[in-house]
Amino acid sequence: MPKQPLTGEHAVADESSRRTPRTHEARVVRTERIAPHMVRVVLGGEGLGSFATSGFTDHYIKILFAPEGVAYPEPFDLERIRQELPRDQWPAQRTYTVRAWDPAQRELTVDFVVHGDEGLAGPWAARARAGETVRFLGPGGGYAPDPEADWHLLVGDESALPAIAAALEALEEGAVARVLVEVG
Repeated sequence: MPKQPLTGEHAVADESSRRTPRTHEARVVRTERIAPHMVRVVLGGEGLGSFATSGFTDHYIKILFAPEGVAYPEPFDLERIRQELPRDQWPAQRTYTVRAWDPAQRELTVDFVVHGDEGLAGPWAARARAGETVRFLGPGGGYAPDPEADWHLLVGDESALPAIAAALEALEEGAVARVLVEVG
């Protein structure tokens, strides 16, 4: 279902929330290699108390990675960092789809494609350890399968697997879906 443009007071609220995204802090609970090139990281902790999803199957978060050797003052304040530090010291952001969210357990599951030491997030996920702090923005999202559709077509590469799996899980029993996934 496509997002509808917001109007009136809702447009102002949406624009404001985009300028000041919500930062969450979590801890790595556990990791698991679920395929040769994919690592599942489960995040948890009290910092997820205000995290909530809204029924979309493509929820995403933007994980924040501090540049090598940069430490931020506590409490972490992204706006302050952007105002006071040079741009090369701002955290890098990488967008990842929420694979699953369990509000009762306060556990957020994110799957990462890992291609050895290439990139930023994949290598981090491959070496992440329980207890490590993770900060991220979000969630965002805007898609869920239309229950009125005659059938569904879901296409992507291995990086799309979390969103495809979440969409399939949201389909009603008996729904028809065709899935094409390219993997290495």
